[in-house]
Amino acid sequence: MVTALALVAPLAQSQVAPSSLHMAVEAAWQRSPQARTLTARRNETAAGREAAQSWIAGSPTIGLSQRSDRWTDRTGVRENEVSLAAPIWLPGQKSARQNQADANALELEAQLANAKLSLAGEVRDRLWSVVAAREALDEAIEHQRHLEATADEVMRRVKAGDLARTDGLLAQQEVFAAKATVMDAQVKAQEALVRYTALTGQPDVETPEPEPLAAAISDPHPRILAARAGIQSAQASLKVVNKTRSEPPTLAVAMRRERDASTATASSVVLAVQIPIGTNARNRPLETAAQTQIASATAEAAQAEVTLNADINVAKEQVAASQQALEAAASRLDMAREHMQLIDKAFRLGERGLVDQLRAQTLLHEAATAERQQRVAVGLAHARLNQALGIIP
Repeated sequence: MVTALALVAPLAQSQVAPSSLHMAVEAAWQRSPQARTLTARRNETAAGREAAQSWIAGSPTIGLSQRSDRWTDRTGVRENEVSLAAPIWLPGQKSARQNQADANALELEAQLANAKLSLAGEVRDRLWSVVAAREALDEAIEHQRHLEATADEVMRRVKAGDLARTDGLLAQQEVFAAKATVMDAQVKAQEALVRYTALTGQPDVETPEPEPLAAAISDPHPRILAARAGIQSAQASLKVVNKTRSEPPTLAVAMRRERDASTATASSVVLAVQIPIGTNARNRPLETAAQTQIASATAEAAQAEVTLNADINVAKEQVAASQQALEAAASRLDMAREHMQLIDKAFRLGERGLVDQLRAQTLLHEAATAERQQRVAVGLAHARLNQALGIIP
């Protein structure tokens, strides 16, 4: 059991992810209510292990009693007794309780690692959402600047009589539309940052590089470890039920002092044992509940393994697809730039109209936006594959 607990330690930190992401995950972990709840449960499991190591099965009791005929025959008969009683373990019960306490501690540590992995996935998604929103904002601002430069050129030529007034109005309309797009992108970027800050407490985001991909799945994987720990905990609970067919017997020792009618006194020691008798009414519900817990934990573990394999395969496909899409977006951007240069030259020479110029700028803007967003998609795909592989930054 100690060896299994030690396996959880390497999951706490990984050298795969950048340090900034590691800091963000740690900050989010410190703010997480679930992390605080699970961490507080460590005291609960420690108390359970301490109780399981006790030599008695429960709290001892002290008894005081007195018997006298003062209110009846009044012959002077009196009896005083002081007793100490405690429940005791039956053979196998103490070791079963200790195994259960160890299994509960293992399950808690596995839940902590799994919760941190889940939180890391949320941090990764929100981080790249901020990056995507900022890339869209930067491209919108750049597009606005190009349109403003075009509008200035158009207005100069309108004043010179080279272009019609309608061309100037059209160029200015495109500028105002671009300004509206920039304001909308600013709002979205701020919303993404607010959600990220609410999760991590960090006021800003450094533009990250795509995470280096892990070479293999984390061993042990937090999700699988948590599922298997649940099975072990359920099995330990069943063993406790099987070893505890009734309440623990109680062993008592008492000191009795008696005085009879002739005022002679005598002292004696009393040993007593109370053995509860287990019944089906008590044992059957506990046993079936433990068996149900095992069946549920086993089914959840099997489902976790199937889901994990599917998530890893999907994530790998997304990495490959996003890389291919980035190459296609980069090629499209190169062509759009060349096309824009040719149209712009022709527009300045008067060989092309304003509509062609604006159309070329729109195509260039769309291509640049797609290329920027595809770079973000590659970074997000890398993050999600590491997430599926169980890598905690």
